[in-house]
Amino acid sequence: MQAVIIAGGKGTRLAPLTYNKCKPMLTLVERPFLDWMVGRCRGAGITDILINVYYQGHQVQDYFGDGSKFGVQIRYIEEAKPLGTAGAMKLAEPYFTGDSLVVFNADILTDLNLQTLIQAHQQSQAKATLALARVDNPTAYGLVELAPANTNSPTDSMVQPVKAFREKPSAEAAAQLGIDTINAGTYVLEPDLFADYPVDVPLSFEQTVFPRLLEQQQLMMGFVWDGYWRDLGTPAKYYQGQIDILTGKMSYNLKAIAQEQAPSVWVAASAELDPAAQLVGPCYIGDRVRLGPNAVIPAGTIVGANCLIDQPLGFGIYPPGTLAVAGGDV
Repeated sequence: MQAVIIAGGKGTRLAPLTYNKCKPMLTLVERPFLDWMVGRCRGAGITDILINVYYQGHQVQDYFGDGSKFGVQIRYIEEAKPLGTAGAMKLAEPYFTGDSLVVFNADILTDLNLQTLIQAHQQSQAKATLALARVDNPTAYGLVELAPANTNSPTDSMVQPVKAFREKPSAEAAAQLGIDTINAGTYVLEPDLFADYPVDVPLSFEQTVFPRLLEQQQLMMGFVWDGYWRDLGTPAKYYQGQIDILTGKMSYNLKAIAQEQAPSVWVAASAELDPAAQLVGPCYIGDRVRLGPNAVIPAGTIVGANCLIDQPLGFGIYPPGTLAVAGGDV
C-alpha cells in the first residue's frame, strides 16, 4: 500500500496565512498539518509516501527530507505548473508499485479510520473507494449519490456503490434529492485507472476521472464516515479545527506536546506562567511562552511559540474568542 498526498495547491482561500507558507505546512496547535498527516499514514502501516508539491514546495522538502526521521520513506512529485488533483497523480505514476493507493487532499482534518477504509476497498474489489462525509448544508458542495449495497459484509452500512455525482444543488433540489453525502477528500484507488490519461496535462478527479469511471461502469464505492470531518480551506475553518482539537471533539495527541492544566487549557512544558495569569479554556499556550501576572487569555485563544504576554488579550482590536497568535512578542 502506498500513500499519495496532494499538497501542491496555493491555498488562496486561506490568504493571508498562505502568502509566505504553503497550506499543508500551516500548523495545527504548533504541529504542521502535513506532519500530522504523515503520522496518520505511519499509524495505518503505510510507510511509502509520495507527496505532490508545487507552491512553496521547498518548505515541505526541507521539513521532511527523505522521511527517515519520521519513520517513513518520502519521495516528491514536483509540478512545473498546476495540474489539478488527478494530474498530479498521473505525474506520480513512475513511482507506483502496483499496490493500491491511499490518496489524501492536504486540507482535510478528520478522524477517518484508514484501516477500515482500506479493508472496505479490498473486500469490494472496487476500482476506487471514496470516503464520504455527511453535511448539514449540502448546497455548498457537490453531492455523491449512492446506490443500495448488495452484499452482506459487516461494513455494509458504511459502504455502498456510487451511483452519480450531483453538482451543487439549490436548497429546494437538495431537499428533493434527500442526499447529504459529499466527497471527503480521501480515496483508495487502483493505480491502473490512470493508464489511459496523458502526462503533464491538467486533470481533475471530480470533473473527469470519477465521472468517467461511472460511464465505463467500473465499480466505485462510497465509504460513509460519520465521525469528525472538517475542510480547513478558509481561515475560519482552520481556526475552528484547532478549537475542536483543544476541546477533544477531534482526536489528536495533544498530550505529546502539552499538559491539560484545566479543562481544555493546554500548556506546553517549556511555557512559563505567572500564578496570577488568567487562562480560560479552550486555549493553548505554546513553547517558550511567558505569561506575566497581568496576562488574561480568553477562551478560543491559541498562543504560538516565543510570545511574551503581560496584558489582557481579547479586548480592543482582539475580539474575545477570535484571536490566534502565531508567535513573536505581544
